[in-house]
Amino acid sequence: MTSVKTVFMRLSLFVSKTLARSVNWCFWALFLACVLIRPKDSAADLVSPYGGETAPNFAELLVEDGRVRVALEIDLGDYPFFVAPDDGTGRALATRTGRTFGVAADGKTLTPVVRSIDVRRRTPRLTAASKVIAPRPRSEDVVFVEMEFQFQGQPTQITFTPPLNENGIPLASIGMVAEHLGVPVTDYRYLSRPETMLPNWEDPWFTTFENPNLTRHHKSPLMSFLSMEPREVRHEIIFRLKDFEAWADLNLGAAERLSPGQVALVKSEAASFFEQHNPLSINGTSVMPRDVQVSQIAVGADGLRVLPDEAEAQRTTMLMGAVLSYPNATLADRVDMTWQLFPDGTDIIPVTLSDPAGAVPSQIYKSDPTVVWNNHLTSWENPITQPVVVKSAGLVSLPMLSIGFGLAALICAGLALRTNTSRRTVFAVMLGAFTTAALLTIPIRNALPMMTAAAPDEVTTHQVVQGLLGNLSVAMLEPDIKGVEAALEPFVTPDNRDQIRDELRRGLSVSLPSGALAKTDKIVDLRIEGLSSGEDRNSHQIIANWTARVSGGHWGHLHQQSVLFRGLMNVSRHGDQWHLDGLTVLNAQKQG
Repeated sequence: MTSVKTVFMRLSLFVSKTLARSVNWCFWALFLACVLIRPKDSAADLVSPYGGETAPNFAELLVEDGRVRVALEIDLGDYPFFVAPDDGTGRALATRTGRTFGVAADGKTLTPVVRSIDVRRRTPRLTAASKVIAPRPRSEDVVFVEMEFQFQGQPTQITFTPPLNENGIPLASIGMVAEHLGVPVTDYRYLSRPETMLPNWEDPWFTTFENPNLTRHHKSPLMSFLSMEPREVRHEIIFRLKDFEAWADLNLGAAERLSPGQVALVKSEAASFFEQHNPLSINGTSVMPRDVQVSQIAVGADGLRVLPDEAEAQRTTMLMGAVLSYPNATLADRVDMTWQLFPDGTDIIPVTLSDPAGAVPSQIYKSDPTVVWNNHLTSWENPITQPVVVKSAGLVSLPMLSIGFGLAALICAGLALRTNTSRRTVFAVMLGAFTTAALLTIPIRNALPMMTAAAPDEVTTHQVVQGLLGNLSVAMLEPDIKGVEAALEPFVTPDNRDQIRDELRRGLSVSLPSGALAKTDKIVDLRIEGLSSGEDRNSHQIIANWTARVSGGHWGHLHQQSVLFRGLMNVSRHGDQWHLDGLTVLNAQKQG
């Protein structure tokens, strides 16, 4: 087996190097290599607990005007399954590659035209599922084939058929994504049988597959997400420019594509519009949003992503997301939101209600447009900052020292009363000495700790840093400067709050792919790298490494990440209470 693998690796290397010289020679060599390792009497593993992005083979299915484009990434081990048999005409192996993948429009088989074919590195496709469960064994290189299937008119059905055996069983495991006129129709899924797409040529957002399992996360073009957070209520809305134009006069003329300047104008108009619509009340009081942010977004196999400001937009498919923030001191008891915007022909709007316990899907009806959330949480505690109190090791307890001298003086007094005259004098002198020592230590017991403080040991330092980081995580929940300053008060002196507050935003804040700021769920793997004394024996500099597990998101798409931080902390001890006097984040690295 080892020798077979060695031969295959050498042949693969040879194929890659000679590809540019001769396509036919390349694919003949590849074919011979694949034959050596071709499985005997076996079928692909079609049942998988994770997404199609981890499959050995992958297909991008793009339906456009007048054509279907199919981009195949073929695992080297599965390559023979994608090659049409030799019909005796002497066609080259390259021209027969991909011919076992079929496309039909309204029942008519379409003839493929191969636009490109080569051997290249596999495209990385990472999602939450593929990070948790490793992909099945597959080759690092793939045979990439781009084919085009042309059709006439606007077919009502387009069927995609993977390579099958004579019994209709798929020969290879194929992951897939599909788009229609630039609008995603599916997330990462599997193509394990013939599947039929039902194109909606008037509005591709409503294009679907006959198989209901082949779909995407964000199914509706207009969606509402109401999030009840510890410091704010957040209303997030996904909407299309096509629908927004029916509610507001944007004066965009007949343009099919929007320039970055026009996109900026649309976002500004949308922010003003949503500020005045869909009224919301917290605990029975009507409130206005503190701010409204509107972004151009795109829906893809990986979920939602925010597009850059300079991005142009296709007018008919442009998608936007609005985020309205309503600050609140703590978790609300009741939230009411009345939805006012229903596109023509739409009487139901999907809404998701989220709180610290999780998310619950619901619906808003045109006949009953108000949605209500009540706080039924019983075990939730409002996160607040608090003083960091850690008893320091290695300090002399002076009250105990005074007591010791006192006890020694009592013992000497007792011995002096029971002994003869010659020894009594000795004990009397000792009595006086111990009494004097006890009296002298009593009045300075409150001052001496400042002079005898020792550097904190490893355990103490770890507890101090853990407590400070926990407080910083809570402070970062605050939506405004005033709230952050109030959260810093228990563990940061007034002179240092501006620097700490600025460093929180600069160094510790984590932006997620959605554009949202993440919240810290947990601090793990804290390690103290260094400890040194500061200007006095009660101030110290600590270099620490820690991992913050953060989460957050917008528009119903949750992102989770781990971020490795390295930071310098200036701390000071005041009795058993510790203050953060300075913070510098030296490095922040996202993991996974």
